Amino acid sequence: MRSQRDFRRLLAEVPYLRVHQDSSVSTVARAFNISQAQLIKDLHMLWMCGLPGGLPDDLIEIDMDAVREEGVIRLANADYLSRPMRFTPDEATSLLVALRAVQEVATGPLADAARRAADKLRGLVPEAPAERVGIQLASGSATVRERVREAIETGRRLVLEYDSASRDETTHPRVDPHSIEIRRGVAYLHAWALADAASPGDEGASGGWRLYRLERIAAVQLTDEPVGEHGEPPADRQWLDESAPEVTLDLAPAAQWAAEYYPTTALDVLPGAEGSQDVVVRARFRVGSPGWVAALLLRLGAGVLRIEPASAADEARRLAGEALQQYALLAGNE
Repeated sequence: MRSQRDFRRLLAEVPYLRVHQDSSVSTVARAFNISQAQLIKDLHMLWMCGLPGGLPDDLIEIDMDAVREEGVIRLANADYLSRPMRFTPDEATSLLVALRAVQEVATGPLADAARRAADKLRGLVPEAPAERVGIQLASGSATVRERVREAIETGRRLVLEYDSASRDETTHPRVDPHSIEIRRGVAYLHAWALADAASPGDEGASGGWRLYRLERIAAVQLTDEPVGEHGEPPADRQWLDESAPEVTLDLAPAAQWAAEYYPTTALDVLPGAEGSQDVVVRARFRVGSPGWVAALLLRLGAGVLRIEPASAADEARRLAGEALQQYALLAGNE
C-alpha cells in the first residue's frame, strides 16, 4: 500500500460493497474513480484482511471466481466494517471549497446540484471551516459561461470573440467546445479550433486543440453546426505539437516561478554565480507563438539570464524599444 489515500479507499470500499452486493467491477471502479485493474488489486488485498487471528473465519470473504468469471463482486464476513467512513473536518472543507469553485464556474442545473451538495455537506460536518477560506476565480462573465455550457451540452459549434494575450489583438476563432477546466484559479475552455483559411490571423486558425481563458472571451456566438469528432484533448504537457519550436531560458530565483507555471519539456538545476547560494533553473518551453515568448520575457525582465536561441528575444527587444520611445515622448510633452 503506497499511501494513506490507498488505505482510506480500502476502508471505504468494504461498507460500499456490503451495501451494493453483486455490483459490476466497472461500476465500483467508476464509483471510486480508479481503474478496474486497481480495483482488482484492492480486492486481492482486502481478501487477506480481517480480525486478529488470521483464521478463515476472521478474514473478509470475496468471491474472486465471480470477479474473474462474471465481473461482479460479492463480499461477506465484514460486518465490523459496516459503517461508512465519515468526512473529517479537513476533508469536508476541501470538498466545500471545491464545490464553491464549481458554483462559480457552472450555470444552470450543475450549479444547483453543487449548491445542494454543499448544503448537505455542511449539515453532515458543521465544524468544517470552509467559509473562512477565500476563493477567487477568473471565470469571465456569467453570460459567456452559460453559452459555453449550453454548447458543450448540446454539442454545437461556437464562434468566439477572444482577446488574445499572445497576439495583443481580438480574434474570432471557430471552435468545437469540449469542457471547462480550472487551473490555478483560472477557468479555461478546452476546445478544438477549426482550421479557417478565411481568417488566417485568428487564434487557432491552423486547427487543433486549444485552451481559451474564459475571462478573455468577450462574446460567444452559438451556431447550429454540430461539433466534429476529435477524440479527447491531449495531456496537460502535450497541448503543443512536438514539432513546435522550443526556447530555453536560464532563470534566476525571482523568475523561476515560470518553470512551475508553464509546461516545460526539460528542466535542469545549475549552480549560481561563484560565492552565491542561489541556483539557476534552465527550463525549455514549447512555443505557440512569438508573441507569447515576447510577453514572457518582458514580464520576467532581468530574471532571464540567458536565452537560446538568442533570436527568440528579438520581438521582446522591439516592444521594449517602442515602450521606451513612448515614455520619452510623454516626458518631452510634460
